[in-house]
Amino acid sequence: MSFEKINVNRDIKHWLHVIEQGYRYTAGPIGTKFLEGIKAGKLLAGKCPVCGRLLIPPKAFCQYDFAEIKELVEIAPVGIVRSYTVVYEDSYGNKLPKPVVIGFIEFPGVAGGLVHYIVNVEPGNVRVGLKVKPVFKPGNERRGSITDIVGFEPA
Repeated sequence: MSFEKINVNRDIKHWLHVIEQGYRYTAGPIGTKFLEGIKAGKLLAGKCPVCGRLLIPPKAFCQYDFAEIKELVEIAPVGIVRSYTVVYEDSYGNKLPKPVVIGFIEFPGVAGGLVHYIVNVEPGNVRVGLKVKPVFKPGNERRGSITDIVGFEPA
């Protein structure tokens, strides 16, 4: 197995346009509760009734024992950066005005995690293991979307 390093974004195959049909998908009952929690300024994880695991983002069924998840519980809003990247160009290869940091954030005692922006920190100061907390938009601007979280900042 070999790996090839790609240095230019336009060398990566990707889709840049909107699909004409404009499909819409529901978040489902659990996903809707998760997004309502974000709108309220809370992070909610699904709790499996069989194994007791907490899952974020919550899923309709536990990925470990396939039990239906109906309950969400609030989790502590402090996560840990497990992986991150610094983005210097947009998907067209144009230089961004300032670098953007995107990370994978795990939460202690919770399976899964969230991919989101890491904000209010210089890219050179981001590291694996950094503790972060969510930065929410002002309450009157929240719509019930993952974008109600502006990003995660150092805790």
